[in-house]
Amino acid sequence: MSRRARIERDSGPPRLVDHERGSVSIAGAVFGLGIFTLIGLVLMQGQSLGSLSRTREAADNAARAGAQQIDTDHLLGTGEVRLDQALAVQAVNDYAANLPGISVTSIRVEDATVTVTVAETVTPIGGVGRTRTFTATESATALRGVTGAIE
Repeated sequence: MSRRARIERDSGPPRLVDHERGSVSIAGAVFGLGIFTLIGLVLMQGQSLGSLSRTREAADNAARAGAQQIDTDHLLGTGEVRLDQALAVQAVNDYAANLPGISVTSIRVEDATVTVTVAETVTPIGGVGRTRTFTATESATALRGVTGAIE
């Protein structure tokens, strides 16, 4: 037999030697790298979904906080409900100040609606190589005085 295909038959089942030495180590290293890459991708996807959920909730609640600010002087004088723009903007900013990592990018108060856009910049954990950040942005609109579904 040639040296490359020599089989040892000392004890136990026959096994190939020489040219197969270390092949399991290489396969294990490639498999391990693939598993760690997959785990990293799953973690990054989880972080992005979590960030979108946080920003969506923040935008909804900030818009609701702004839509609750009515102009009491106008209400008492005319009996008509109208939003106080300055109070609405202040309420949105006060709510967002309690949310770490989330910033308000725009507030629009028109008639009975408050539209808020918020953003959060996320740096994924455990990045290999260069770190990539992403920004999750969500908008929400709250309408003052709605008692039923909007169609």
